[in-house]
Amino acid sequence: MRSVVAVVLVPVVIVLLIGPYTFLPSLLEYAVARDVQGRLGIEKQPEVQLNSDLPLDMLRGEFSDGRIEMRNVHLGGVRAEKASIDLDPFDIDVWDTMKNGRVVDRQPLSGALEIEVSEDEVARLAQKGSEMPITGVEVKKDGVVVGSEASALGTQFPVSVEGDLALNEGDLVFEPRDLEAAGVPVPNELADQLLSGADFEYPLGRLPYRTTITGVETEGGRIVLVGRVPSIPLGVYPGD
Repeated sequence: MRSVVAVVLVPVVIVLLIGPYTFLPSLLEYAVARDVQGRLGIEKQPEVQLNSDLPLDMLRGEFSDGRIEMRNVHLGGVRAEKASIDLDPFDIDVWDTMKNGRVVDRQPLSGALEIEVSEDEVARLAQKGSEMPITGVEVKKDGVVVGSEASALGTQFPVSVEGDLALNEGDLVFEPRDLEAAGVPVPNELADQLLSGADFEYPLGRLPYRTTITGVETEGGRIVLVGRVPSIPLGVYPGD
């Protein structure tokens, strides 16, 4: 009789142990993807991957890290080619999740944010925020070069202003530092005028999840906005 009970109980125990491990990642990844998609109003569901160091950690609801990745989304009034959130370790309540059929977290997700913005989009932002005409923008590893035109001594000539991008109270700011004029000497007064007119600011809009942008980096052909996402609630969908 004991052997029969053992034969019956062993598969049940295996199912109870393996079941959560099998469905939990998919359930959680779907919950996160659905929440992010709904709150951002994006057409394509983001890619979500959640990880545990060990299988038993996942059974306890302990996740070591994860990643949320989106492409071609609008964030803060900026068109992003790619946006990603690298998640901090987090815990969920496994048994409440199984009982309710919905993810129950012990604390909201949080993580580091990166928003990749193309050179073309930087040019669009410059054209909207600058007082001088913009003919082109080149993003380099060590800064940004903004192309424009100027007139001096009856001559129209191209100019390029090199500078840095920074953040100032939530605005994306271009700070000019050098002027080039295609070999044409530029009077000091005109150079000062061009440099002062080349700076621009673009206010970044409100981001979801109380996200804050803390810095901006330049790379070849793009800029990267970096920040922090302090709270992504699991299992609470917009409109519920």
